[in-house]
This record gives sequence, C-alpha cells and structure tokens, in this order.
Amino acid sequence: FWQLATFISDGWVPSLPRILEAFLDDLHDPVVYESIWITFRRILITFTASTLVGVFLGVGMALSKHLEALVRPVVVIGLAIPDPVYVIIAILVLGTEESSGLVAMTIALIPFVVNIVVAGVHARDLGLDEMSGVYRFGARRYLVEVVGRQITPALLAAARTSFAFSWKLVVLVEALSQPEGIGAQIYYAFRLLRPAEMIALALIFVLLMRAIDVLVFERLERRALAWR
Repeated sequence: FWQLATFISDGWVPSLPRILEAFLDDLHDPVVYESIWITFRRILITFTASTLVGVFLGVGMALSKHLEALVRPVVVIGLAIPDPVYVIIAILVLGTEESSGLVAMTIALIPFVVNIVVAGVHARDLGLDEMSGVYRFGARRYLVEVVGRQITPALLAAARTSFAFSWKLVVLVEALSQPEGIGAQIYYAFRLLRPAEMIALALIFVLLMRAIDVLVFERLERRALAWR
C-alpha cells in the first residue's frame, strides 16, 4: 500500500527504502539526540506540572462539593477548547519564549487529569469512608490508606494520559514557535521538502515514547496493582 502511494504521488510520498535510509542517517546524527533531549526535558516539565496540579485539584474537587461546583465549569470549558488555541493565546500574551509554551501546555493538560481523578475518587467505596470514621482516621491517613489505594488505577490512567498528551503537544509547540527540539527539526524538514527525513524523525521519537511507556508506566502499573 505504501509503495502504491509512492507511485501514485510521483515521489512526493517517500518510498520505504528512502525512509529507512533517512532513519539510519538520523540515528548517527548528534543533532537529533540533542533535539530529543531538549524535547524530552520539556515533556518532563509539562507532564510533572500538569499531573501534580491535576491530581491535587481532582482529589479536592471530589471530596468537596463546594470546590467541585466552583471549578467544574472551568474544567468543562478547558476540555472543550482545542489544544492549539492554548498555544496561540500563550504566544500572543507571553511571547515565543520557551516558558510560554510550557505554561500553555500545562494548562491544556490539567483538565484531562482532573476529569480522570474526579471520576476515580467518586467511584470509591463509601463504606470504607464510614469505617475510617469509626476508627477515627486522621486526614492524612484517610487520604493515603483509604482514598489513595482505591484511586491508584485512576492515578495511573491520569499519569499515562498526561504523558501521552504532553509529548504530542510539545512537538506541536516546537513546530510552531521554537527553534530547537524534535518538533522544530520535523518542521524544518517539512519546509525543505524532505518528507523521508520528516517521517524518520517522527518515527524515532514515537518509538522512544512507546519504549518509555512500556518500560516505565507499564512496570509501575504492574507493581502498583500487584495486590489485585
């Protein structure tokens, strides 16, 4: 099918041998690894900030009706706004500095994390809440041993969702506004009409992100849920 697309497009769609050649060339290019590190650092910052804020806000909303009534409309609106809109507004307001993109991506991801965490907390066993009241659990012990253990699957799902959206948004922001990073390299290849290099760079990064998901998140999930 791919070779057919190459033939029909009269060479605009690169052939698989050309993509493989570009892939191997990129693997030996130090600039590619430098770009990957820059992008990964941005992903780590965005992922950490959005996950921490989203988890704390989500737990607070689920345990407080007043806070949920106040914040829920904002979360719904945040989920409805397309992600590129956050980026464009941040660039217009804060400029094209790296920090503006990080702020925009963090704000864009928080509603997704909040939504998952709130649903997880609401699904907890209320009977265990009554038990913790009978045994007079303190607030810290209640949150850790009663709520925390029950919402572990939701926390893991929120973290994986945040990570998945983080790297997609970071690459998009780099293509739109940053001179460095894997997204900027992909856009540069696009501007020079090098589709094979563009696809090869994207493939390298996708494989790296998939490896992180398998080696980190899947292992963490198996360990955290080993008791089930």
